[in-house]
Amino acid sequence: MWRWGLWPTWVLVAIDHFSRKVVAVGPLEGSNAGWVVGALENAFAQHGAPRHLITDQEGVFVSYVLRDLLIQCGMRQRFGAVGKHGSIAVTERVILTLKYEWLRRVPVIRGLGHLSELLADFGVYYNQYRCHRRLGGATSSMIYERGRWQKPDRSAKTLRHPIRLRHFREQRITVYEPAA
Repeated sequence: MWRWGLWPTWVLVAIDHFSRKVVAVGPLEGSNAGWVVGALENAFAQHGAPRHLITDQEGVFVSYVLRDLLIQCGMRQRFGAVGKHGSIAVTERVILTLKYEWLRRVPVIRGLGHLSELLADFGVYYNQYRCHRRLGGATSSMIYERGRWQKPDRSAKTLRHPIRLRHFREQRITVYEPAA
C-alpha cells in the first residue's frame, strides 16, 4: 500500500485458516525477513505457534531467518503453488477485504501510526463483526473461541439478544452485533 500516495508500505497479514481469524495484521517498516519474523514472533507469543505456516514463495518467506524461526518453534512451512491462482485463497481473500472493503474507504493514509490504527480497527472489524458464508454466518471470533456455532433457525421470529451498533467513523461503516 501507499502512504500519501508516494511511499510504499508493506503489511503482514497472518490468519488462522480454520476459523478465518486475523491473528496478526500490521505495517512493516521494510520488506525484509527480519521485520516479518518479528511480526510473526509477536503473533506466536499471543496465540501460540501453529503446526504449519502457509505462505507464498516470496523472498522474505524462503529466507534463512524465517527457516530458523520455524525450526525453533517446531513448525513446518507449506507453500502455495507457483503461478496458481487460488493456492492460498483464504489469505488472498482477507487481503482483498483489507484493501477494498477497508482501506479504499480512507482517502489518505497519513503515516505509519495512522496505518497502524486502521489495521488494528480492521482486525476488530474482520474478527468480531464480519460474518462469513463459509462459516455458516458466524464471525471468525465465534469459531476461534468457541470451536463451533449454531445457526439460528430459519423460522425464528425473534433474536436471542438485543442488537448493538458500532460505527467505524473513518471508513464510514456501521456494523451490528448481538449484545450478550
